[in-house]
Order: sequence, then C-alpha cells, then structure tokens
Amino acid sequence: MPAFRRVSFKYRSGAAALRSLSDGTAYFAKPSELNDSLEAKFEPATSSQFSETLAATLTDLAKSRKELIRFEPDESFAAEFDLEVVREDDHFKAACQKLGLFSSARRPDSQAMWAYYCGDSKGVCFELEWPDEILASYQLMPTEIQYSSEPRIHNRADDLRLALLALGKEYPNWTVDAIEKHSFTESFNQNWIARSMGRAVSTKHTDWRHESELRMISPTAGPLPILKHILKRVYFIRTDFPEWGSITMLLHQLYPSMEIARVQFSHKAPLVSVVPMVRKLIPV
Repeated sequence: MPAFRRVSFKYRSGAAALRSLSDGTAYFAKPSELNDSLEAKFEPATSSQFSETLAATLTDLAKSRKELIRFEPDESFAAEFDLEVVREDDHFKAACQKLGLFSSARRPDSQAMWAYYCGDSKGVCFELEWPDEILASYQLMPTEIQYSSEPRIHNRADDLRLALLALGKEYPNWTVDAIEKHSFTESFNQNWIARSMGRAVSTKHTDWRHESELRMISPTAGPLPILKHILKRVYFIRTDFPEWGSITMLLHQLYPSMEIARVQFSHKAPLVSVVPMVRKLIPV
C-alpha cells in the first residue's frame, strides 16, 4: 500500500517567497498577525453547558457498559465549579493566542488565490508535503478550517467527550470509574486540550469559505527551519516581477532537486494546465 501523502499549497508574493527560500523557513503566525480580524475569536461555553456535556458523556459510557449509573451535575458545587471553569477558560483563550498558525490551500490552481496572495500572480505557489516525522519533531497539528456563520461558542467539554468516548472504545473492559480516573492524568489532559485548542483556532466565517483552507498548528509562533524538508515543487504563472530571477537562482543553489511548473489559465479547453519546466544552466 502506498504511503499516505499529506500535501498542501502555499501562495506567496515574490518578496515573501524569496525570504522563505533564503531562510529555509516556514512562518507560523500568531492569530493577531493574520488578515482575518476575527481570527481565533470565540466565547467559551457556560460552566453549566460544560458540566451537562460531561455528565451526559459519563452516562453514555455507563450505559454502553451496562452499568446502572446516571450522572448529573452536582448543584451543591455549582458556584465553585463556575469559578474554576472561568479560570480555565481564561487560560485557554490566552494559550490559543500564542499558537503558531500556518495557512495553506488544497490546490495550486485557484485563480482567486493567485490574485489575492501573489499580487496578481507576481509570486509563486509552494507545494508542501508534511511527513509524520516533521509533525512529530515540531509537535505540529494538521487541521481543516471549519466555516460557519453562527456565533462562535466553544465548549471544551465537546472535545473532552470525544476523548473519553475514544478511551472507552479503546478499553471496553474498563469501568466508567476507571475511565474517569484516567481522565485526570497529565497525558490525557494534554492531548484533549491540544485538540480543543486546534478546533478553537480553526473556525472562520463563511465569507472565507472560497479559500478552502488547510491549517498547520504549532505550539508557538515564529519561523521553523523546515522548508527544505517539506518543499516539493514551485509553481509560477508570470516571470515579470522583480524577485523572479533571485527566486530561480536560490532554487538552483539551495534546492537543486526542486521541481518547477508553470500554471496556465485559459477561457477555452483546457481551462487549467500545469506544465513542468526543465532548468538548464547556460554558460556565459
């Protein structure tokens, strides 16, 4: 069976492409640095929504194990629990703003993306492949953007529910008490909270749906020295922009095995074509 390929495409202006190729980096931006003013903005669910989701999850696990137990939120601790949830929500929102976000696309032949992010096609598009070892080394999390026109209410308990149900499926002989006890371990909490943060910063308004964005999330923002490991091909449309010559020179010097291809659009068939290019050294 062929290995799974995790591929995405990054549209870059001439200046941005030149900087990335020169540094050999992929830049993971803070949410505040991106062009969506609502990036990673959300309101946490109420403490009652959190506790109701958790109680329903534990009840479902008990039912699947034929344990005659029903879980209900403990009203006697409601005020104390509310303060704890608010404290954790504040910490969660602050942590989300420190994540590094790398936005990319599903294909290299979007006319709109060439216009928006390459300055009317005066730039290039990187084809990137994300192997498992790179994701593991830098703790990167791939995710797909979800688009919604609804108010953004983020219930962390929804992610806790998924993690608990997955744990129950993995250990069908565990009692609900054993599952609940395991949920307090550090490794379990780190995993579901990381997934919840990824979901929280991967929801955008439907106005952005045309971008069909794929996103890679890093625990911290900033440049990562990984471009030589993930860059597989460079696409271009035009060559009449100032950085083109320097880009081709850098590709020859630093990325000698890199493939180059020209994207061509037309009003007649074929509407889109991709033509691989061969580089040749010309003696002077």
